[in-house]
Order: sequence, then C-alpha cells, then structure tokens
Amino acid sequence: MKLEAKMRTDEHHVEKHKSFIEYKGKDKIEIVFLGDSLTRRWEDNPALWQEFFGGMNAINMGVGADCLENILWRVENGELDGMKPRLVLFLGGTNNITADTPEYIASGVLQIAEAVKQRCPGSTVVVLGLYPRAADDNGNDCIAKIALVNDMLEKECPGRGLGYEYYGNALLAPDGSIDRTIMEDGLHLNAAGYRIAGPIVQGIIAKYS
Repeated sequence: MKLEAKMRTDEHHVEKHKSFIEYKGKDKIEIVFLGDSLTRRWEDNPALWQEFFGGMNAINMGVGADCLENILWRVENGELDGMKPRLVLFLGGTNNITADTPEYIASGVLQIAEAVKQRCPGSTVVVLGLYPRAADDNGNDCIAKIALVNDMLEKECPGRGLGYEYYGNALLAPDGSIDRTIMEDGLHLNAAGYRIAGPIVQGIIAKYS
C-alpha cells in the first residue's frame, strides 16, 4: 500500500515547486502549511491569511490538484530542505478519494507525514483530517469514505509521534450536509469558509506551540 512518488510536469506544479526550492529565508520559517488546493487557496484570500497567520513566519506550500503521490514527490525532492519549522500542518488526500481505497489514502497520508518528520526531525507534524466533500460524479458518498480515512488517521497518528486534528464538522451545514454557502463547488472553501477555518487553525497552532 506504499505510495510511489510522482512528479507532475504541468506549469502550475513546476512553478510552485521551483518557488518553494528557491524560497528565501527558509531557515526562518516557523510554520509550514503542506497540502493540495485546500491549502493553496489561502493564497486567494491574502487578507484572511494575514489576519490569522501574519507574523507567524508561516509558508503556504499547497499545490492545486496534487494527489498524495505528488506531495510525496515534493517532500522527497527538496522543498523542505533548509527548513527547521517548529510545526508542519499537513492536509492532503482529497484528490485520491474517488480513485483509491480509504486504507491506501490513510496509509499514504501517514507515509508523507513520516517523510516530513525524517526531513524535519525537530518539527511537530500535525495531520489534519480530510474535509467533508460532496458526492463524486458517480454519486459515491465521499463523506462516508472520508470518515473512514479520518478514523484510521486518528487511531494511527499518536503511536507514530504525529498530531491529529479534525475540524471538518465546522464546515458542514446544521443538518450535516455540505454547506454550499461556504463550499460552493462541494469541495473548495470560499472566503466565508476560510473565515470559519482560520480561528480553528489558529487554535491548533497554539495547542502545539
């Protein structure tokens, strides 16, 4: 069930990878946000990023459309080199949900988190449970599948020296369904969604600081 690292060759991935490799002041980074588009899209809300994480010496290392295999490739190919953050928050796996089993996804998340620890041995690594999302194009219930993944992560992380936090319920409507007012496409948060997530993530950072 091990992930095999895979490089992407599209312009978005290549440019992001280059920017992380060449990032100035790597040794001053205190908090790393690692993941896919759910992390990357904080960039679309710079005022919110500044409000919640400004002054923390944080870096957003999210890349849109990255699957777990692509995130592993980035970790293994120098993006964390030269960094000694006190905290790494890792949110990934949603782009594997429709194609892969919960066991594969959970195992892959743990594999990446442990790869991060190997490269940043002095850092606390916290796995964030996958956000809920709408059913896929074939009508498959992603929320149920994600719950299985998150259950495995919650059970496995403590024994591996990893933190685990989940705040997906705060992103749901009162009846437990996908809240389209903050997740218009059923997956990605809009500004209102990030405004909900921001204080929660602040609390997580404080908890592990």
